Amino acid sequence: MTTTWSVRFTVPAAQDLMPEIKVRQTDKGNHLLLEWNAIPHARAYFLGSMGALPNEGEMGMVIWTSSEQPDTGFGLTDYQTNPAVDRWLGEKVLLAPSTTRCTVPKGVFPKEGGGMLRMIAYGNELNLVHPPRPADPKVPWEPVWATKVRVKSVAMAMLG
Repeated sequence: MTTTWSVRFTVPAAQDLMPEIKVRQTDKGNHLLLEWNAIPHARAYFLGSMGALPNEGEMGMVIWTSSEQPDTGFGLTDYQTNPAVDRWLGEKVLLAPSTTRCTVPKGVFPKEGGGMLRMIAYGNELNLVHPPRPADPKVPWEPVWATKVRVKSVAMAMLG
């Protein structure tokens, strides 16, 4: 016997596709100003850049992030859960959703080059299950399907 069922659900606007991040750079002399468009329903932002640094004939690597914590943030440019985003906002690892600018100090990257900038805007995670959990905990609950929707908007650009 084959059982056939369809899965139908609605994704609210807060969890739908996020718009493109448009990052602009302005050289301010002693720093590089990064500005971007506010993304509706963004929970937080993270920016990170990596570049080469010549050092007496050898090459080194420079990593800059928008975080106030000393971390490379390599794993932060992927999907994250709502609780993780909330925790990292509180720890100042991520930028608040109202933020639309930050600065990169001059001298982080050499004049003849720059860094590759990666940026992410985290969206809201949505978890759906059918049928919904009964309000009465004594009623047996047998979910037929469950889905998780995570959205983000990302941008990449060369600094400098």
